[in-house]
Amino acid sequence: MYKKIFFFALILLGILAFFVVLNTTKTQGKRELISELKPLECDLNVKDCMFDFKGKKVLVKTSLKPLVSLQEFELILENLGDYKKLNARIYGLNMYMGDIVPSFEKIHSNSYKANIVLSACVIDIMRFRMEFFEGEEKLDFYFDFDVKR
Repeated sequence: MYKKIFFFALILLGILAFFVVLNTTKTQGKRELISELKPLECDLNVKDCMFDFKGKKVLVKTSLKPLVSLQEFELILENLGDYKKLNARIYGLNMYMGDIVPSFEKIHSNSYKANIVLSACVIDIMRFRMEFFEGEEKLDFYFDFDVKR
């Protein structure tokens, strides 16, 4: 009797695990990699950049120009807005290299800074995207930048 209950519970557990894994892989979704690099709206390797976000101009500054992989630099965001749990994900658009998750420190009511080290890549120009979140919720603000080998 106990053997039947044990095997029945084991089968139910297996089915449950299958659906959890199936649901997790569907919701995570894969990012599509790009093969053609279009010119950037603004090149952070040359100058600080202004981006539109919710009717405001957000200034993005870096302490290192040009940006280099495996070398720490400071990124400053000015006029972004007031967020309690600001975070970001940096990921490759033309090659999957995982996510870099910098820690942001509030320096003024609507300005933040983070120290970042970018991954090295074997291709000549790596295009990264930095996408911003409030906790786990997307802010619909991101910008792209290149790192040359």
